[in-house]
Amino acid sequence: MQSFGAAGDRSYTDASIRVAEWITTASEGRLVVEPFASGAILPKGKELDGLIKGSVEAIHAPCGWHVSIFPAASFFCQSVGGLTGVQNMLWMLVGGGNELATRMYSELDLQFITNLTIHPAEVWAHSTVALNSMDDIKGLKIRLGTTELSSIFERLGATPVFLPGGEIYESCQRGVIDAFEYITPSLNWGMGFHEITDYLYLSPSRAPSDSQSLIINGDAWNELTPGLQMIVKNAAESVGPLFFAESVAMDAEALDWYTDYGTHVENLPKDIEDTLLTTAKEYYIEQAAKDPFYAEVYDSLQAFIEICELQGIR
Repeated sequence: MQSFGAAGDRSYTDASIRVAEWITTASEGRLVVEPFASGAILPKGKELDGLIKGSVEAIHAPCGWHVSIFPAASFFCQSVGGLTGVQNMLWMLVGGGNELATRMYSELDLQFITNLTIHPAEVWAHSTVALNSMDDIKGLKIRLGTTELSSIFERLGATPVFLPGGEIYESCQRGVIDAFEYITPSLNWGMGFHEITDYLYLSPSRAPSDSQSLIINGDAWNELTPGLQMIVKNAAESVGPLFFAESVAMDAEALDWYTDYGTHVENLPKDIEDTLLTTAKEYYIEQAAKDPFYAEVYDSLQAFIEICELQGIR
């Protein structure tokens, strides 16, 4: 199993490795899962290609990287103004999310299991320059993790750059990018991002949560007995909530680390936040009008947000 996470990324150490150990232990060695960090077997960002070809039997990767094949894939990963981490877990388990993702990946003879890493609201951006208003977004060279997010930021006047997480540090250090989005404060601290940027902007608007999924090659999945399949599902569905709970606790502490280091930790200016939310909603509605499955996923997600809001579940 290859992970999207680099060796120093908590997504790899506390999720990819953890689920591999849990499956191996629960199966009493009948199913041994060997995890590999990003780039160890397949080129970074090419995990899905290798899974389809059978170069690896499983991947832990963001669905949002697969939008060139499945335009709706980002909704299972993150979306602007979308699901919080708690809402994400509930939608996937009982709101239809897992079923929709399973249908989607079955077109490639792949078995979607569930979201293996579930994060709280992401850092809106780490930046080498101050972001005081929409004027500062114009021309900003910003690393974004999905082509869909890039399309939205292009409408804001930014200059999106796609890079796998493992290439962010060096690219920012060399001036290839001015800013970047990447997961949460605690995880990003472990990546050393405080060493290469002066500003950390907080806002749940861009990614109220973020998830990466466990996906298995169809042939490899079908070779497993029903009992082993159940062990895989149960392990994955247990790792995700634990990872989320750990992240919530660690993120609060990590923000103090940044402040103590000298990073300017600030809330994102409201005009940037509001413009992003409005632009993203327009984009999603436009895409939904072109693609029935995209519309089905978007409508399901929005309906579940309403259910959660009515009950005060955030």
